[in-house]
Amino acid sequence: MNSPTRQGLCLVLFAAAATAQATAHLAARIVPATGAPIDGGVLVESKGKITAIGPRATTALPPGTTVVDHGDLWLCPGFVDLHHHVSGGGGDINDMTLPLNAELRTLDVVKPSDEAISRTASGGITTTLFIPGSGTNIGGFGVLLKMRRGKSLDAMVLRELGAMKVAQGFNPERGSGDLGAGRMGSHELLTNLLLRAQTYAQAWRDHKAGKGPKPELRPELEQLRRVFDKEVPVLIHTAGMRDCIATSRMFQDVFAVNMVLSHGCFDGWLAAEPLAKRKTPLNLGPRMYEFDRFGRFQGMCQAYWDAGCRDLSINTDAPVVAAEELPLQAAMAVRLGLPWEAALQALTIAPARQIGIADRVGSLEVGKDADFQVTLGDPLDPRHAPRAVYIEGTLVHRFGDSR
Repeated sequence: MNSPTRQGLCLVLFAAAATAQATAHLAARIVPATGAPIDGGVLVESKGKITAIGPRATTALPPGTTVVDHGDLWLCPGFVDLHHHVSGGGGDINDMTLPLNAELRTLDVVKPSDEAISRTASGGITTTLFIPGSGTNIGGFGVLLKMRRGKSLDAMVLRELGAMKVAQGFNPERGSGDLGAGRMGSHELLTNLLLRAQTYAQAWRDHKAGKGPKPELRPELEQLRRVFDKEVPVLIHTAGMRDCIATSRMFQDVFAVNMVLSHGCFDGWLAAEPLAKRKTPLNLGPRMYEFDRFGRFQGMCQAYWDAGCRDLSINTDAPVVAAEELPLQAAMAVRLGLPWEAALQALTIAPARQIGIADRVGSLEVGKDADFQVTLGDPLDPRHAPRAVYIEGTLVHRFGDSR
């Protein structure tokens, strides 16, 4: 096994053929995120997919396999960030003329050459939800992306409509004096639009089932229809106890949609118990701590976890926190009381499940995309920046590269 001081990738080719269809990655430890760590492990990748994973002694390699020996290093899944604003090369993600913008989407402003994509990948983050800002109640729809800078847009897009972005409280309160200047008006506007979209989606379902006439096409409701058909979830920017409760009431009790409550910061943790009873999916960050009324540190993730919230992921709200510092967010959560296993899953399989892509990413399992990172050890240790990052089997970042 290689010494830890040999931190570069040591390529050991056992195959004579340069056109091998499979690549085996050897590592001192593989952390799948959904199972026990594998010491002395091997991950086999072919055509961008994981075809085998397990102990080297019992995992057969296909003939002609290329072997990459990572020595004493670890392999773990690429991380997933569901609250991300930095893949468009600028600030053109807040169109604030109207309070509701369900027709818009960030897909149209992705800039594959944006340097922020490389910086994101350098932190081990391989999948992001690039969402609109929170200047309005509905900012539009975010796009799910693989962090492959310089490739075509098609090579980056995992799902064109990743989630609808809703913002509750504070940010979207409008200063123009019209309806929506405060929480009551915002609630009224949002509820009315969602009711219209719900009726529209049901009319189309009835028509397809042969139970009604073909509805008149409403382009402004077409993307929203996907939400009520549960093809696309809703990610709701929410901070503070009052708004956390209001968000869970609207998007869990009133409207039957797939939702994720994002942020949950400031005194939002005081709503942890009722959110736990509702089993509200939570995407916490960028604030990892708060001071309670006695001036004591309160870990955000730990407060929700201790109250029984188990569907929990972590975000950066990049660029609020630098995109590549997502693992540092998790390290802070662990330092403040979140169990390590929960923190690892909060960067991997939990956000993948919340956003509906756990069949592709979030863990190292046969059949999933070969998105993984190579680290010196514990991937949540801030001293262990990734030595290499792969997306669908292709190296996209190597430690020390300036690109």
